[in-house]
Amino acid sequence: MSHAFHKTLLTLAASSALVGCGGKLVYGEMEEPTLVFSQPLGQTIPGAPQVPVTVPQSLLTFTFQVPDIPLSGGSTTSKEAGFTIGSTMKLNQAAFIMQQSPNADFNGIDTLTLTISSATQPPKILARYTKDPARLPGQTLVLRPVDDVELLDYLTATGTGSKTITLDVSGSGTLPANSWTADVDLDVRLKVTAGWP
Repeated sequence: MSHAFHKTLLTLAASSALVGCGGKLVYGEMEEPTLVFSQPLGQTIPGAPQVPVTVPQSLLTFTFQVPDIPLSGGSTTSKEAGFTIGSTMKLNQAAFIMQQSPNADFNGIDTLTLTISSATQPPKILARYTKDPARLPGQTLVLRPVDDVELLDYLTATGTGSKTITLDVSGSGTLPANSWTADVDLDVRLKVTAGWP
Protein backbone atom coordinates (compact mmCIF):
# COMPACT_ATOMS: atom_id res chain seq x y z
CA MET A 1 0.00 0.00 0.00
CA SER A 2 1.43 3.40 -0.96
CA HIS A 3 2.16 6.00 1.68
CA ALA A 4 -0.21 8.54 0.02
CA PHE A 5 -3.06 5.99 -0.05
CA HIS A 6 -2.49 5.16 3.64
CA LYS A 7 -2.63 8.90 4.56
CA THR A 8 -5.85 9.29 2.56
CA LEU A 9 -7.49 6.39 4.42
CA LEU A 10 -6.38 7.81 7.77
CA THR A 11 -7.76 11.25 6.87
CA LEU A 12 -11.10 9.73 5.77
CA ALA A 13 -11.34 7.70 8.99
CA ALA A 14 -10.60 10.78 11.13
CA SER A 15 -13.15 12.85 9.19
CA SER A 16 -15.81 10.14 9.66
CA ALA A 17 -15.10 10.06 13.40
CA LEU A 18 -15.46 13.85 13.64
CA VAL A 19 -18.76 13.79 11.77
CA GLY A 20 -20.06 11.10 14.18
CA CYS A 21 -19.18 13.37 17.12
CA GLY A 22 -20.70 16.52 15.65
CA GLY A 23 -17.32 17.70 14.33
CA LYS A 24 -15.72 17.82 17.80
CA LEU A 25 -12.09 16.78 18.37
CA VAL A 26 -12.89 15.72 21.94
CA TYR A 27 -16.35 14.36 22.70
CA GLY A 28 -17.89 12.71 25.74
CA GLU A 29 -21.36 11.52 26.65
CA MET A 30 -22.91 10.40 29.94
CA GLU A 31 -26.35 8.86 30.19
CA GLU A 32 -28.33 7.75 33.24
CA PRO A 33 -31.31 5.71 31.92
CA THR A 34 -33.31 5.86 35.15
CA LEU A 35 -33.17 8.30 38.04
CA VAL A 36 -36.15 8.41 40.42
CA PHE A 37 -37.20 11.54 42.32
CA SER A 38 -39.74 10.72 45.04
CA GLN A 39 -41.83 13.04 47.16
CA PRO A 40 -44.76 12.44 49.55
CA LEU A 41 -48.03 14.22 48.84
CA GLY A 42 -47.62 15.67 52.31
CA GLN A 43 -51.20 15.17 53.42
CA THR A 44 -53.76 12.47 54.07
CA ILE A 45 -56.73 12.56 51.70
CA PRO A 46 -59.99 11.70 53.49
CA GLY A 47 -62.21 8.93 52.13
CA ALA A 48 -64.73 10.05 49.53
CA PRO A 49 -68.33 9.06 48.73
CA GLN A 50 -68.37 6.37 46.06
CA VAL A 51 -69.70 8.53 43.25
CA PRO A 52 -67.82 9.48 40.05
CA VAL A 53 -66.15 12.89 40.17
CA THR A 54 -64.15 15.04 37.77
CA VAL A 55 -61.16 17.06 38.95
CA PRO A 56 -60.61 19.85 36.40
CA GLN A 57 -57.22 21.20 35.45
CA SER A 58 -55.77 23.97 37.69
CA LEU A 59 -57.70 22.85 40.78
CA LEU A 60 -54.99 20.60 42.29
CA THR A 61 -51.43 21.87 41.78
CA PHE A 62 -48.32 20.96 43.73
CA THR A 63 -44.62 21.65 43.59
CA PHE A 64 -42.21 18.79 43.20
CA GLN A 65 -38.77 19.25 44.81
CA VAL A 66 -35.81 18.30 42.60
CA PRO A 67 -32.18 18.31 43.81
CA ASP A 68 -29.99 21.06 42.40
CA ILE A 69 -28.82 19.91 38.96
CA PRO A 70 -26.18 22.31 37.63
CA LEU A 71 -27.02 21.60 33.98
CA SER A 72 -28.42 23.74 31.21
CA GLY A 73 -31.56 22.38 29.71
CA GLY A 74 -33.22 21.38 26.52
CA SER A 75 -32.29 23.22 23.38
CA THR A 76 -29.70 25.34 25.19
CA THR A 77 -26.05 24.58 25.73
CA SER A 78 -23.41 26.13 27.92
CA LYS A 79 -19.69 26.82 27.47
CA GLU A 80 -17.26 25.72 30.17
CA ALA A 81 -13.48 26.01 29.66
CA GLY A 82 -13.90 25.83 25.87
CA PHE A 83 -16.22 22.80 26.02
CA THR A 84 -19.78 22.94 24.71
CA ILE A 85 -21.99 21.15 27.24
CA GLY A 86 -25.54 20.08 26.48
CA SER A 87 -27.97 18.27 28.74
CA THR A 88 -31.44 16.80 28.61
CA MET A 89 -33.82 15.25 31.14
CA LYS A 90 -36.97 13.41 29.97
CA LEU A 91 -39.68 11.46 31.77
CA ASN A 92 -39.74 7.63 31.68
CA GLN A 93 -42.89 7.40 33.80
CA ALA A 94 -44.62 8.96 36.80
CA ALA A 95 -46.37 7.05 39.59
CA PHE A 96 -48.61 7.57 42.60
CA ILE A 97 -47.77 4.93 45.23
CA MET A 98 -50.08 4.62 48.24
CA GLN A 99 -48.40 4.60 51.64
CA GLN A 100 -49.89 3.27 54.92
CA SER A 101 -53.32 2.92 53.28
CA PRO A 102 -54.19 -0.80 53.63
CA ASN A 103 -57.90 -0.35 52.83
CA ALA A 104 -57.58 2.00 49.84
CA ASP A 105 -56.56 1.67 46.20
CA PHE A 106 -56.69 3.52 42.88
CA ASN A 107 -59.00 1.01 41.14
CA GLY A 108 -61.84 3.55 40.83
CA ILE A 109 -59.75 6.12 38.93
CA ASP A 110 -60.69 6.27 35.23
CA THR A 111 -58.24 8.92 33.97
CA LEU A 112 -55.43 10.96 35.48
CA THR A 113 -53.33 13.62 33.77
CA LEU A 114 -50.16 15.39 34.95
CA THR A 115 -49.54 18.78 33.35
CA ILE A 116 -46.24 20.60 33.85
CA SER A 117 -45.91 24.38 33.89
CA SER A 118 -43.57 27.21 34.85
CA ALA A 119 -43.50 30.99 34.71
CA THR A 120 -41.42 30.91 31.52
CA GLN A 121 -42.88 27.90 29.67
CA PRO A 122 -46.39 27.11 28.43
CA PRO A 123 -48.20 24.24 30.19
CA LYS A 124 -47.73 20.81 28.59
CA ILE A 125 -49.25 17.44 29.33
CA LEU A 126 -46.43 15.45 30.89
CA ALA A 127 -48.07 12.06 31.56
CA ARG A 128 -51.44 10.33 31.48
CA TYR A 129 -53.18 7.28 32.92
CA THR A 130 -56.27 5.68 31.35
CA LYS A 131 -58.00 2.81 33.17
CA ASP A 132 -57.65 -0.67 31.70
CA PRO A 133 -60.34 -2.86 33.37
CA ALA A 134 -58.20 -5.94 32.69
CA ARG A 135 -55.28 -4.45 34.67
CA LEU A 136 -56.42 -2.36 37.61
CA PRO A 137 -53.67 -0.31 39.29
CA GLY A 138 -54.18 -1.37 42.90
CA GLN A 139 -52.05 0.86 45.10
CA THR A 140 -49.58 1.90 42.36
CA LEU A 141 -50.99 4.07 39.59
CA VAL A 142 -48.49 4.53 36.73
CA LEU A 143 -48.75 7.42 34.27
CA ARG A 144 -47.00 7.15 30.89
CA PRO A 145 -45.34 10.12 29.14
CA VAL A 146 -47.48 11.91 26.55
CA ASP A 147 -45.34 14.67 25.05
CA ASP A 148 -41.56 14.63 24.73
CA VAL A 149 -41.19 17.32 27.39
CA GLU A 150 -37.75 18.69 28.29
CA LEU A 151 -37.96 18.77 32.09
CA LEU A 152 -34.88 20.97 32.52
CA ASP A 153 -36.74 23.79 30.75
CA TYR A 154 -39.39 23.67 33.52
CA LEU A 155 -37.09 23.70 36.56
CA THR A 156 -37.53 26.77 38.75
CA ALA A 157 -34.72 27.70 41.13
CA THR A 158 -35.54 28.31 44.79
CA GLY A 159 -33.46 30.35 47.17
CA THR A 160 -32.33 27.23 49.03
CA GLY A 161 -30.17 25.61 46.32
CA SER A 162 -32.86 23.19 45.20
CA LYS A 163 -35.21 23.44 42.23
CA THR A 164 -38.88 22.75 41.76
CA ILE A 165 -41.22 21.46 39.07
CA THR A 166 -44.86 22.56 39.21
CA LEU A 167 -47.35 19.80 38.38
CA ASP A 168 -51.09 20.03 37.92
CA VAL A 169 -53.27 16.93 38.48
CA SER A 170 -56.62 16.46 36.76
CA GLY A 171 -58.75 13.40 36.14
CA SER A 172 -61.99 11.53 36.62
CA GLY A 173 -63.35 8.46 38.40
CA THR A 174 -64.25 7.35 41.89
CA LEU A 175 -61.82 8.33 44.64
CA PRO A 176 -60.88 5.81 47.36
CA ALA A 177 -63.56 5.29 50.01
CA ASN A 178 -60.99 5.24 52.83
CA SER A 179 -58.35 7.79 53.84
CA TRP A 180 -55.08 7.55 51.96
CA THR A 181 -51.78 9.22 51.22
CA ALA A 182 -49.17 8.55 48.55
CA ASP A 183 -45.69 9.20 47.31
CA VAL A 184 -45.26 10.72 43.86
CA ASP A 185 -42.37 9.28 41.85
CA LEU A 186 -40.86 10.83 38.73
CA ASP A 187 -38.64 8.34 36.91
CA VAL A 188 -36.45 10.30 34.48
CA ARG A 189 -33.53 9.71 32.13
CA LEU A 190 -30.64 12.15 32.07
CA LYS A 191 -28.11 12.69 29.27
CA VAL A 192 -25.13 15.06 29.19
CA THR A 193 -22.79 15.63 26.24
CA ALA A 194 -19.55 17.62 26.11
CA GLY A 195 -17.46 18.48 23.08
CA TRP A 196 -14.40 20.57 22.23
CA PRO A 197 -13.87 22.89 20.46
